[in-house]
Amino acid sequence: MEYEIYNIDNEINLDVKSIKVKNSNNYSIEFYTYGGYFHSVSIPYKNNIDATEDVLLGYGKFRDNINGHGCFNSIIGRVCGRIGNSKFKLHDVEYNLYKNDESHHIHGGKEGFNKKNWKIKNIEKDQDKITIELNYFSKHMEENYPGNLDCSAFYTLNNNNEIIIHYSACTDKDTIINLTNHNYWNFHGHNEKYKNISDHEIKINSNEICEFDKSLIPTGKIKNIKDSTLDMNSKTNISQKLLDNGGIDNFYIINKNNNEDPCATAYSKLTRMGVEYYTDQVGVVFYTGNMMKNKYHGKHNRNYGLNYGLCFETQNFPDAINFENFPSIVLEKNKKYNSFTTIKMKNNF
Repeated sequence: MEYEIYNIDNEINLDVKSIKVKNSNNYSIEFYTYGGYFHSVSIPYKNNIDATEDVLLGYGKFRDNINGHGCFNSIIGRVCGRIGNSKFKLHDVEYNLYKNDESHHIHGGKEGFNKKNWKIKNIEKDQDKITIELNYFSKHMEENYPGNLDCSAFYTLNNNNEIIIHYSACTDKDTIINLTNHNYWNFHGHNEKYKNISDHEIKINSNEICEFDKSLIPTGKIKNIKDSTLDMNSKTNISQKLLDNGGIDNFYIINKNNNEDPCATAYSKLTRMGVEYYTDQVGVVFYTGNMMKNKYHGKHNRNYGLNYGLCFETQNFPDAINFENFPSIVLEKNKKYNSFTTIKMKNNF
């Protein structure tokens, strides 16, 4: 196990660090303090472990992290997803949030956690894993959310070829919180097999989704999808036809019948590389890059376009604060918020 830390020069004179971690099997990750952004995830080829494939989309230049409107590979908070009509009530007090998705609030607001420069708080290393703790202090009424929120993101890479993401937070005033990671994967990689995400196999351990209206705001209803076209309990090929028909952007409620099974799996039929997700969260958003309508200048001189990335966003219910029948996202004063997700990388699907 080894790691390196670099300074990233930037136009706004922020003290931004890049941290690269590599395990003993030549799997590696690179991430920035800015937004907790994952810049790369590299998986070695099964038959040649010295050769690796970068399977994560990412910005070609650092300034795009600052100026870009997307949420590539970053920490999303205080509340991920949409909050209907950009408002919520907590203890009979109404909070009005920034409208950045028509009349709705999405992914933490104008400057969510993905636009904040986190600090390296601690590094732990042993022979089998390295954990980096990033920390950000979100002040009371930042983006109009109540409470001072002390938040940490622990990123671990281990010799089991797992990325473990642990979010932890506490507040001095009751608030709401729902954090997620927004990695954009493409397991075809960036080399000769590079293309959109068609020919990926997907599996999601779920029989139900959260019903959305046409603005992707929850209706409060739970929809059974067993044996429907959205049922992905068995391996499902992402076809070009599916993408041409609008793709997928749904919150899947994870089946709790077997916690040893991954909640979600994705891999490329071309490279046989992919990931399995395990989480303590109640659901996962599966998104096929349906809004990537502009060309993104990405890494390795590649230009990303429509449907060039897929996301698994492990989290609590979207807009949960506005629905009594959804699990609560209220974090009480002096209580602890925790969220764990393990991403198991493989090169032999």
